[in-house]
Amino acid sequence: MTSVLGTRRGADAGWAATVAHLRPVLLAAVLGLAALAVVPWASASPSAPSAPRADAATPRLVVVGAPGLAWSDLDRADLPALRALASEGSLGSLTVRAVRSRSCAVDGWLTLSAGRRAADLPGPCRAPLPVVDGTVPRWEEYLEAAAEDSYDARPGTLGEAATASGACVETVGPGAAISGADRSGRVVRHHPSVPPSFSCPVVVVDGGALPHDAAARRVAVARLDMLVAEVVRAAPGSDVVVAGVGDGDSPVRPRAVLATGPSFRGGLLTSASTRQPGLAQLQDLTATALARLGAGADAVTGRPLEVSPSDATVAERVAGRVALETRAATLRAVSPQVTGWLSAAFALWGVLVAVLWWRRRGAAALPAALTIAGVAVATVPVATFVVNLVPWWRMPAPGPALTAALALVVAVLTAAAVWVEGRRPLGALRLVSVVTLVVLGGDVLLGSRLQLASVFGQNPVVGGRFYGFGNTSFALYGVAVLVVVAWVAGWRGRSRVVSALAALAVLVVALALEALPALGADFGGPPGLLLAGLLVIALGAEVRVGWRRALAAVVAAGAVTVAAAWVDWLRPAQSRTHLGEFVESVVSGGAGAVVGRKIAQNVDNLGSPPLLGVATATVVLALVARRVGWRPVPEGAVVLAGAAVMALVGFALNDSGLVIPAFVAVVLAPLLVAAGPGAGPAAGPAAGQSAAGSTSSTRMPRASLGWMKFTREPLVPRRACG
Repeated sequence: MTSVLGTRRGADAGWAATVAHLRPVLLAAVLGLAALAVVPWASASPSAPSAPRADAATPRLVVVGAPGLAWSDLDRADLPALRALASEGSLGSLTVRAVRSRSCAVDGWLTLSAGRRAADLPGPCRAPLPVVDGTVPRWEEYLEAAAEDSYDARPGTLGEAATASGACVETVGPGAAISGADRSGRVVRHHPSVPPSFSCPVVVVDGGALPHDAAARRVAVARLDMLVAEVVRAAPGSDVVVAGVGDGDSPVRPRAVLATGPSFRGGLLTSASTRQPGLAQLQDLTATALARLGAGADAVTGRPLEVSPSDATVAERVAGRVALETRAATLRAVSPQVTGWLSAAFALWGVLVAVLWWRRRGAAALPAALTIAGVAVATVPVATFVVNLVPWWRMPAPGPALTAALALVVAVLTAAAVWVEGRRPLGALRLVSVVTLVVLGGDVLLGSRLQLASVFGQNPVVGGRFYGFGNTSFALYGVAVLVVVAWVAGWRGRSRVVSALAALAVLVVALALEALPALGADFGGPPGLLLAGLLVIALGAEVRVGWRRALAAVVAAGAVTVAAAWVDWLRPAQSRTHLGEFVESVVSGGAGAVVGRKIAQNVDNLGSPPLLGVATATVVLALVARRVGWRPVPEGAVVLAGAAVMALVGFALNDSGLVIPAFVAVVLAPLLVAAGPGAGPAAGPAAGQSAAGSTSSTRMPRASLGWMKFTREPLVPRRACG
């Protein structure tokens, strides 16, 4: 392949010289990425240290679980025990997602037992049954359900760890018995009600699931308050944690968790599994209990609870937890609507463009309204993150407030993109890409606060990811990186080699931001972005990409990804991200379940109406464009080639991978069409001119994607892209 970016200059070397220059540059890029992956852990121990043993100075841990408990339930004055815990201790929100979208009470107790997502058999929620002869009823059914799911959950992990450490788990109530039973379903020390005192280092108490009915719920919360007061009297000097361990019959949302005692003085609860102050996972309670038992947490996906300091008052911290609950509940209602409307709008736009191309045989001019509508569609995804700069969740009507704020952001971005496109070739694509890099890259550097509880970001209810880049944000970020890399690679201020070096520097920094566990922590994205970025740079430097170079690039991308995951695995278990956890699953023999779950999620996504709508419109648009001879402007053709590689690799390596090519198409297709066609037989009389019709004396080669065959015929003169 040869490139279409920029013009040859007399001072440039020939093909052989360019290749000779780029070989060490590419090697340096790969080595640099590896170094970036290794440096943050240069001082890490080669193996995770064993968990500290519990001793007499370690306070007892008492967990009171009440499925369905939310912060909105605690916003009342007649709860003296719970309000005392809130004023003296640390507060947080809890993600309780188990296997299905709703976490039944039994699901929550099983997840607490296994330290991984676990659930009862499919069907209506069943209440836990009282212990019979020291054994939890239905235990074999719980084991059967765990074996059928793909989360490698092993109910009884907490109880078994207690026995192995020479300690015990004390349980009160039927739900608590599920969490504290050993692998055979037996409980060592169980009480039907709260005893005068406790003797085990870890105690789990069933506070009862809260009903959905408002009046009955108020009574249940008052009863829970009295139970907590009784537990505090029976366990003086202990760490007491009250948590909504599941949804039960309540609306799905983040649950309340509050802790007090010697280990939890003020602040917000968090953990290494979320990295978000004020947010933890249900599995983190298991990891905390294991730490109190002196057992390791390698077998669980949670991490021990920590306290993030906070200068906010108790009222402000409670208000923040209620706000997150409102935010998550609103997004649960609004997100499907935004996704559906975006898919429908893109599909309608794509079909209309395809029809006009077909009727006009690829003529350049499209109605201005259709072009602007396409730009608006392309700005929606990044706008869903920008809108979280506005505290819409604190408005009296958060749903309409979110919709109005999103519409305003889309309108502003669309107006700016259309204005820039009228003055610079590919101006809209570049503007949206720069905004995306600033928003998503900056957000990752600052802790992923904009992505948390956003329409296309991390959902605190689903709990698949809490920081870094998810599939959707990776697709948006990846396209933006490729656009900027192509932009830099196409600069001809001095020579192709200088441009290639600058583009490689941009790619290395962007990959580090995405791949480093301390930042983007993305495992499936870096290989595709690295391959796509190298392809864009090679095309920009007019380097012919044969199968040997392609194979070398694939090997390099795989090596960098494996190296990053392996080094992350070398860190202590409580510090690992999902990169290291995947390596641990490979080492422990659980990789098959992880891969199977990812494949199943990809297969399920093939039936998603929004994704199918985007995919169908994209295929129709591509086929018609090829049939009538429409092709994007040269630099856009190079970005399109790189984006195709990134989308294909991303789809293959990620769960919900179809999301990646879908969002690549949603952003890239309308903005390339807005830039107009490249020169060619079917490009029409306006080919090669900017939206403003301006030209310049700079001449550039043109591209033809059929398939990725590039020629070096000149375009009609137009304004320089640099």
